[in-house]
Amino acid sequence: MAYYDALVSRWATLTPGTTAQKLAQINSLTVTLPAKPAILAPSAILNACVFADLAALTALQLQQLTALLSGSTVDASAGTNIRLGIQTLFSGKTTTLNQLAALVAPYDSPTCPWWQATVAQGGGGLSSAVSQGDLTAAGLS
Repeated sequence: MAYYDALVSRWATLTPGTTAQKLAQINSLTVTLPAKPAILAPSAILNACVFADLAALTALQLQQLTALLSGSTVDASAGTNIRLGIQTLFSGKTTTLNQLAALVAPYDSPTCPWWQATVAQGGGGLSSAVSQGDLTAAGLS
């Protein structure tokens, strides 16, 4: 039964409804996990930039961008000088900044289904989506 303790606790917090509605509800829940390193290919970063914004950079800014993107991979994690430098170079370039933000979003705020996240992460710690069999085994139906 301890395997289902998190399910039993979470089930009690769901919006009232039929068993099928509550199963759909619990299986649609997600958990935000800790940030993970945003290790990217420089080409991925360049491809997220609007070309007109790249073309508008000065020679010095291009030199700085080249230095930031040197190497086969780049650590563009939150708080790194690389991310700050790129954001600074494209300051005021809303579309480029939004596209770059979307590129790193899966690293900054990764999510997974509630059932898949560990109990320590605030999830169910289960091996698959919650099913009627899980409810029966947990004593919920």
